[in-house]
Amino acid sequence: MSGRLGRISLTTRLLVTASVALAVALAAIGLVMHEAFSEKTRDLVEERLESYLFGLLSTLEPDQRGHFTLTDNLPEPRLSRPASGLYAELLAGNQHWQSPSLLGVALPAVAPLPAGETRFELLRNAEGQPLFRLRRGLVWETDTGEEIPFTLSISEDASSYFRELADFRHNLWTWLLFASIILIGVQGLILGWSLRPLKRLTEDVQHLETGHRDRLGDDYPSELSGLTQSVNDLLQNERTNLERQRKTLGDLAHSLKTPLAVVHAELEKPGPVDARLLQEQVRNMDDIVAYQLQRAAVAGHRTFTSGVPVIDKVQQITRTLDKVYRRKKVRLTTRVAPGAEFFGEHGDLMELLGNLLENAYKWCDRQVLLEIRTLTHPGRKRTGLRIDVADDGPGIPAAQRDRLLQRGVRGDEQGTASGHGIGLSIVADIVEAYGGELRLDRHPTLGGAWFLITLPP
Repeated sequence: MSGRLGRISLTTRLLVTASVALAVALAAIGLVMHEAFSEKTRDLVEERLESYLFGLLSTLEPDQRGHFTLTDNLPEPRLSRPASGLYAELLAGNQHWQSPSLLGVALPAVAPLPAGETRFELLRNAEGQPLFRLRRGLVWETDTGEEIPFTLSISEDASSYFRELADFRHNLWTWLLFASIILIGVQGLILGWSLRPLKRLTEDVQHLETGHRDRLGDDYPSELSGLTQSVNDLLQNERTNLERQRKTLGDLAHSLKTPLAVVHAELEKPGPVDARLLQEQVRNMDDIVAYQLQRAAVAGHRTFTSGVPVIDKVQQITRTLDKVYRRKKVRLTTRVAPGAEFFGEHGDLMELLGNLLENAYKWCDRQVLLEIRTLTHPGRKRTGLRIDVADDGPGIPAAQRDRLLQRGVRGDEQGTASGHGIGLSIVADIVEAYGGELRLDRHPTLGGAWFLITLPP
């Protein structure tokens, strides 16, 4: 069951959910409007009956015996017409006066009320027909100061009220149903327009799978731009890793050609084989394989990874180098931005900082500078790094700097030469894998080699 529900499209889910919410909202609106109309109409009926009651009071006149008489000219013509739907009654002691409209009509008996009390109620007559009744308890004070209590009642047929209420209810739900159909259609159009980028993203991913595209476009809404950028970064990282592995294999094959040719020539020549020469070439090949395997181990930038605290790795590396070069008594100046993180492989950070700091310790006179700052970008949640490593040693000649930074060129193809060339190619590969930049210069204060590395966010 859950599997079938999971295959329902987002458009269908949103449309069904929005339609249900709309139906509930419109039903609640309809009920509230119906109740408000019903109450307002009842209030109008009560006000109308009250006006009839005051009209009757103007026609009352008690005689000397305390009996009330009403003039023939009643305030409402319907009170004089039999079974008109509007009826009046008066109770005063033993007197029970009824309007001519009550001729032949049976209504529920009127109960007297204390003076000053008013009742408005919905009743049913003997035939079950609904009617509204307004009763009020009153007192008439005669000229002699005598008080005559009486109750005046006005009743009206409620059939017209319920017909009007039914007509309003029918019209209300008809228009709400019509409005809901229109709104559901508008919702469908809005959802279709809003989800169009998702459909386009699905199509672009299918084009990626078939090879018709090599990356996703950049013209997606802001809610999807983070996802598409991460996918593009992931694709670029995979291509970069594949290209680096191919280049490493090509470099390995190229580097092995010379020692293999020497071994082949030595084995084919007549006479005894030079064992020392063969051992030397085997060592060379072993060094080449170890170096290329180390290059291939560069993981490069990964799209989904947690940050590695930089200060921990700096302390770990510098503790080791302080022990190795304790006789030089190197004075290390470290400035690391608080909370700086490296978003990549732990081993890459160790290789990067380890090679740069080891070269600085080896070639410095006394002073080494390490400065690490964070780089931010408005469109990126992760931060980049700016790494500066400098020493007060002899530095690197300008001509050699350009040569060392050329792609694929190093001081020694086998990676066995001493000096600043050691590990520099590994550093260059790591920086390239992370889309960064490596520059060499002479430090303006210390005067030695100055490595400037930028790893973008």
